[in-house]
Amino acid sequence: MRRFLLLIISGFIVTSVFAKSPHGDNFKIDCAKCHITSNWEQSNPRLFNHNKTKFPLVGAHKSVECKACHPTLEFAKAKTQCWECHKDIHQGTVGSDCGRCHTPKTWIVSNVKQIHQQVGFTLNGSHATADCNLCHKSASLFRFENMRTDCYSCHKDKYDATNHRADGYNTDCFHCHNMTGQNWSISGKGFEHGLFPLSGGHNIDCKVCHTTGEYRTILSTECKTCHLAKYNATTNPNHKAVGFSTDCQPCHSINAWTPSTFNHESYFPIKSGNHSGISCAQCHTTTGNYLKFSCVTSSCHGNAHNQSQGAAGCYRCHSKG
Repeated sequence: MRRFLLLIISGFIVTSVFAKSPHGDNFKIDCAKCHITSNWEQSNPRLFNHNKTKFPLVGAHKSVECKACHPTLEFAKAKTQCWECHKDIHQGTVGSDCGRCHTPKTWIVSNVKQIHQQVGFTLNGSHATADCNLCHKSASLFRFENMRTDCYSCHKDKYDATNHRADGYNTDCFHCHNMTGQNWSISGKGFEHGLFPLSGGHNIDCKVCHTTGEYRTILSTECKTCHLAKYNATTNPNHKAVGFSTDCQPCHSINAWTPSTFNHESYFPIKSGNHSGISCAQCHTTTGNYLKFSCVTSSCHGNAHNQSQGAAGCYRCHSKG
């Protein structure tokens, strides 16, 4: 009887030693990497360095129970692709690579602008603050189907509501509208204006110059085309009476009407010498007519030599400086 019991115990021990491992036939990791000697059923995952495997534990994966990913305990069969563990709530509309938008730390997408830039549609201007559902109609269902990125596909109603089609304008809005702007009224700033750059004071609404709304008609680039009314209304000096040129550029800049930049030096030097710093009215005594001037005035040189030939007489002996 005793011999029989010894055989049973010996067989049990042999069977236990050569029993199939629950971790698979080719599992060669030392048991002590996970198990403790006091209780075989208890394990300490902290003893195993998961970062040395093909799937390092980062972010939310650090706090997941081992059996959530290893339900059969055969670690070689563990799934490593996102879609193998996580249900695709996007229903295949964005592919199977979750890492394009999500990180192991959180499901919240924090790089929306970067994602759009990678797919070729940068979120600038009003596109950066637009409601996602305006373009992605099924976003509320977590579906993001492939969609067109040309302007017309989203802004067809605005294009058709204007006379753009009749005028033969391109359906790519960015040729005229500023993609970084916040509304449609900022028009023209993206349009290549050719021989008449829209800079300085000319960076204005198109309709100020194109008053008829017909943008295909090429306007004259002469100053008087737009500024003749200002030219005629000016009284100090009176441009029309004096006979100033209607070409504003010699005196005015495209940034602003004032201050004017008349080059007085080509006529009479006033930046240096005794005439530096004096006011216009001291020499130009006839209001509104700057073509008339005289050296012989009560506030300037007087009639020292009793001459009546004006400045021309003075220049016979005195220099302009």
